[in-house]
Amino acid sequence: MRSGATANLYVFALASLWFGACTPPARPPTAASAAAAPPPPLYEEEIKPVQRPDIGITDLTEVPSADKRTVTVSGVLVNRGAGATRQVYVHVEALDRAGAVLVSADSEPAAEVIGPGAIGRFSVTFENRADVDRYHIEAISR
Repeated sequence: MRSGATANLYVFALASLWFGACTPPARPPTAASAAAAPPPPLYEEEIKPVQRPDIGITDLTEVPSADKRTVTVSGVLVNRGAGATRQVYVHVEALDRAGAVLVSADSEPAAEVIGPGAIGRFSVTFENRADVDRYHIEAISR
């Protein structure tokens, strides 16, 4: 009987190993288990406002040349903005009483940097005309 009991024990041990090795495959994650995972951490970052220049024009002067053939219009550029300029162009138009442009000229781009609260200067020279009533001046900066 011993050999039958040993054989049964051997079959039982073999069957236990075989059934133990047959585990079901892992299930894919379900929506419920995926929702339980914590979200990635959030980080705050301060976004600085864009700092732009804001150029104003003051202290305009009109000076004719000694021979009265040309006139030089000059003035002061004031940066009232929060950012510095890199280049400033000044466009000057001489207007008649009706507002029509008689003559115009552009300044050379200013290579100087005009920081916030700082000033720069410009001057533009063009033909002097008797019918000029006023000037229209624009400053364009980068």
